[in-house]
Amino acid sequence: MEQALVQGRLEALAHPARLTIVRLLAELPDEHTAFDPRCGSAYGVCFCHLKEKTGLSGPTVSHHLRILREAGLVEGVRVGRWTHFRLKPGALEALAYELLNLARQAQRAAAKAI
Repeated sequence: MEQALVQGRLEALAHPARLTIVRLLAELPDEHTAFDPRCGSAYGVCFCHLKEKTGLSGPTVSHHLRILREAGLVEGVRVGRWTHFRLKPGALEALAYELLNLARQAQRAAAKAI
């Protein structure tokens, strides 16, 4: 993963409200999850649920969702008039993989220094 993408995702997750939104989306499915009736896959959570659970204003939730979308962590799925939000498949795993590689590299460097 390129360095700019890793940095953008880390910056997006650094804000407590965005981390809370990611945590809420990671808990899917729950009673607020909308599903595609044809195949049963989850569309995601509606904006109003995120607003309610975070206690933030609508414009603030929109701002944080935009940053998470731009970082490639969240996607919106239109269902009629509503947009439901969910984590992008693999986005957090890719970031975790990069961080794990950095940790292993640091361990190898520390072992060589001893």
